[in-house]
Amino acid sequence: MNKIYKTTYCIASLLLVLLSACLKKNLGDYAPDKVNNLTINSSLKDAYLVNVNDVLNVNAKVEQSKGDGDLTYKWYYYPAASDTEAENIELSNTAELKVKIDMATGSYILVVESMDNKTGVKAFKKIKLTVKRLTSEGWLLLTWKDNKTNLSIVSSENEVFKDFLVPSSEFPIHTKPERIFCLNHWNRAIQPIVIQTAEPKLFFLDHNTFEIHNDENAAFNGGASPTITHFDADLIFSTYYMWDKDGLVYQSDGGGNVNYPSGFDQPMTGNYKASKISFPVVSGYPVSTVFYDEQSKGFQYQPYEQNKLLPFQSKPVNAPFSMSDFTDEIRFTALGAGNKTYIVGKNSKGEHHLYTLELDKALDIYPASSVVKLDIPNNVSPSFYAVSGKLPLLYYIIDNSLYLYKMGEKKSLPALYTFPEEETVAAFQMFRETIKMNEAVNPLVNNRLVVAVNKGAEGILYTFDLSATGALKTGRYATRNDGFDTIVDMAYKELR
Repeated sequence: MNKIYKTTYCIASLLLVLLSACLKKNLGDYAPDKVNNLTINSSLKDAYLVNVNDVLNVNAKVEQSKGDGDLTYKWYYYPAASDTEAENIELSNTAELKVKIDMATGSYILVVESMDNKTGVKAFKKIKLTVKRLTSEGWLLLTWKDNKTNLSIVSSENEVFKDFLVPSSEFPIHTKPERIFCLNHWNRAIQPIVIQTAEPKLFFLDHNTFEIHNDENAAFNGGASPTITHFDADLIFSTYYMWDKDGLVYQSDGGGNVNYPSGFDQPMTGNYKASKISFPVVSGYPVSTVFYDEQSKGFQYQPYEQNKLLPFQSKPVNAPFSMSDFTDEIRFTALGAGNKTYIVGKNSKGEHHLYTLELDKALDIYPASSVVKLDIPNNVSPSFYAVSGKLPLLYYIIDNSLYLYKMGEKKSLPALYTFPEEETVAAFQMFRETIKMNEAVNPLVNNRLVVAVNKGAEGILYTFDLSATGALKTGRYATRNDGFDTIVDMAYKELR
């Protein structure tokens, strides 16, 4: 037994010695400092934003540690979405990439690879590629000139594209437009754009081509609608609303259509005449949406997933104001910091008050949270308001001057900016976050005010960037673009 063990041990030792000798011989030829290492030149950006039909021209410029490699190249791209299964699309096999952008709008990963054919050593770089159209993202401006409705856009990068609304013989716009809605749904394939006119009529646009596809009749089961006067949506929970001339409200989940909602049928039941104001509720449960009833002069709510409106409970003794007896003229409302709903109301004395509602609580918690009298210069009625989505700040415009009201201090600051006397403000908004967009995606979110003015028949768009305290960063505007037709309204269009 010992003899067999010793023999096996000797054979194993001999094999180990032979293997070690072979390895030493092979490794003796390897020297790390002799390998031609490759590095993609740092001049390539980490991200590119390009328009459809633009030419993307970039160069890999590979650096070689030995400078004697036989290099090959490959450029390709694939969709950035993690849930998308798609093959790599090859673009070029040269160091320089020069390609006309013709893929669908969206986000992609662009990759460049280089390989030394002598050694097989590779280098590669991944680049974020965002493809858009000039009309894909920005502030849509609804304009009116010579009895013609049109659209222009100013992107958050300050690119300007004018007059691109495609007229329709089937759905002609005969009367002056009043409002534009751009509804940035959580599903990027869905983005209804709606023009409301004085007739009243609603027109639904293709969000890529800006062709008018349908009117409000197509949204209703049976193909005919009552006289619709208003449109809105709660996109957090994919619910669309329409108001008729009698103040009845209809709702639909959209019916799965990309460019216009369908499936509207019977109005919500209840005893009400809803004003053209709705208050979406972030939680969605137990209250989906709140409306103001012009008949009872109070607020009514839509219970979760029900087609009816109900009044709130009686006012508790310690509540700051009543949800069932609200006689102020509602001048403005918006969802603000902390998911609180703010209302600016004007009473019979001409006084302005700021009301705060917390609508995402349980039904047994009364939503009226607070009320304060607004500190407005000379108690004049502002013409426009905007509220911050992250700070307790209310902005408003009186005549041609922009003001800031700090809710925590309960006071207004002196005018932040005054527009030229010959300019009249037509629209005013805060650049607010959407379902898919926040400050991480675009640092301007919650940090920029946008003001549309008209100088005679010429439309002008201003932007103002804000400091951490809510004041203007530089004391003046960040951008100013002119030469538009008369501006009627505006809405932000998220990148599609």
